[in-house]
Amino acid sequence: MKTHYDLIVIGAGPAGTPAAMAAAQFGVKTLLVDKREAPGGECLFEGCIPSKVLENAANRYWDVVNSDKFHIELDGAEQMHWNGVLKDKDEIVKNRSLSTLKQIKKMPSLDYKQGEAKFVDSYTVRINEELFSFDKALIASGGKTLFPPIKGNGLNKVWTNRDIFFEETLPKELLFVGAGAVSCELVQMFNKLGVKCHILERSARILKHVSQDGALLVQENMLQNGIKIDFNTNLQKIDYENNRFKVYFTQGNEEHVLEYEHVVMATGRGANVDGLELEKAEVEYDAKGVIVNEKLQSSQSHIYACGDCIKGPKFAHTASYEAGIVVHNMFAPSTHVVKFDKNSWVLFSDPQVGIVGIDEQTAAARRIEVDVEIYKYAIDARSQIDKKIDGFLKFIIDKKSKVIIGIEIVNEDASSLIGEASLIVANEMSAMDVLKAIHPHPTLTESFGKLAQQIFFKSMMKRG
Repeated sequence: MKTHYDLIVIGAGPAGTPAAMAAAQFGVKTLLVDKREAPGGECLFEGCIPSKVLENAANRYWDVVNSDKFHIELDGAEQMHWNGVLKDKDEIVKNRSLSTLKQIKKMPSLDYKQGEAKFVDSYTVRINEELFSFDKALIASGGKTLFPPIKGNGLNKVWTNRDIFFEETLPKELLFVGAGAVSCELVQMFNKLGVKCHILERSARILKHVSQDGALLVQENMLQNGIKIDFNTNLQKIDYENNRFKVYFTQGNEEHVLEYEHVVMATGRGANVDGLELEKAEVEYDAKGVIVNEKLQSSQSHIYACGDCIKGPKFAHTASYEAGIVVHNMFAPSTHVVKFDKNSWVLFSDPQVGIVGIDEQTAAARRIEVDVEIYKYAIDARSQIDKKIDGFLKFIIDKKSKVIIGIEIVNEDASSLIGEASLIVANEMSAMDVLKAIHPHPTLTESFGKLAQQIFFKSMMKRG
């Protein structure tokens, strides 16, 4: 016998949970199912939140160790208690997850079930051997770490980002494979805690999704702080023997072998759709995940997908944005389409990188002529006071409309500054619109006004 729901949501992360709760608030009988006992997804349990707890601790410890630059003398006996950091992480994760679960239990139209969902057909799923039918479904099963096709008996023993946060002892050394966002965040955090860190990267620089100027500032910081990076590498094999890894790679025509206690695989993210048995529901998918249209419908019009299990930006906040689109399109009389031109994201590196809107390359591909204006934090009062003068603020401006269509921030506090940047791009503001705001002095947010003023003076000189 089947239990019927108006909507079944598979995955209780940043996509599935808000979608299920929003639908239930409108009286839609909804089932939210996840492999975990409580909602949160990888972002909460192994991704965004644990890594930011580590980032917070690492940055504060780093400031203490380097306090002499502010003329503060300590006794040289500074210690980092790793078990305390893990305890903080566990408490924050638990409290946030249970808080959400309590909200769910208060909603009469929403049920939560732990289990693994598998499609039986296009209107039925099996969860823990029980059958559930639905009118509509949302696949929000998230993402997973992609492993390169290499040889060796050590591949099943390497860590991913999730494993690091279950290690009870702070590692002495870490070898990271890949220099994308996950790797670059973690490697700098552990480096600040005194862990010997090394990166193998197959390309000529780190962070291929960040501008070269921004990526090179992060890269230079890494090298200055003792992080070793091997570029243009080709990974061959990972073996494990005598409690150590042997990593074989080529660089040019030379063969190399590295021995490390721990190896962290950070070679990209893919869709987590294995085991859903999508073919039984006739839902089309490929190597990048469930195939959806701009309304986030799959090949079955009543089955939607969003978040990391589809092609597109893989961020928690973007997944939540997509969830809102899905619920609207499922139950509202009108439809919305996803638009990522105003998407924002932050890399919690050192310095941090914040990006919103489209970059120069995307603009060029769309044949949009742009002006690029830059404010360097080396001349900024707040940056000089903080002794953090590296970085810049960049406006990408549509020449025709004068609208700021993209902003890049490379700064120690880009995660705070990105809020104003998001509002500027979302509201299609020009530099003259930004200039109307009176920014307090001396603050980092003042840089927006300074850059707008710089653009205004340049335009006046051209008129003269």
